[in-house]
Amino acid sequence: MKELPNMRLFTVAILSVAALGTGVSATKPAPTPAPFNGAWMICEDYQGSRICDYNLLAQRGDRVCGIQSYFATNSEYRQRFVATAKANVARIDKICGDPGSETDTYCAGEAPSGAEKVGWGTSDETLLVCGGRLHGASDGDAPSCAKVNPQAGLPKVRSLGDQAPEAAERAWLASCVGGAE
Repeated sequence: MKELPNMRLFTVAILSVAALGTGVSATKPAPTPAPFNGAWMICEDYQGSRICDYNLLAQRGDRVCGIQSYFATNSEYRQRFVATAKANVARIDKICGDPGSETDTYCAGEAPSGAEKVGWGTSDETLLVCGGRLHGASDGDAPSCAKVNPQAGLPKVRSLGDQAPEAAERAWLASCVGGAE
């Protein structure tokens, strides 16, 4: 069946109007992806209790702020951190929280009296998003999705449910991604 010239012009006009209505524009760049926005969590049963490790992250541009919680040596550890992202890799620039394997520096306002290190500490950790999972690597490792086990890491989740941080932690996260710590 032969297409009529007027029908072709009509189709082009309709598609152009539809594109305008959806905000599609040839001159407007696509928004920059923020692979670190979201929550990652894994849970398991330990001595009759449900134990979860999670990271709640917010990204604006190359700035990533995060709250993490993990269970080790019969204790729960929580930290806050600020990282710089490039594509799917984020280098943790500073971290504070419960002293453990990730930091030895308490966050300001949360330290017990007499604590020696309060404020921001340094980190040699890097985060990597691969296949919907959040992986960690140390400075000595070149972060690459080719080097991670696809089943390892924390899977991305829609919600942290009853594990979600308290309101003060969520407020800090929003403030941090806005540029304040």
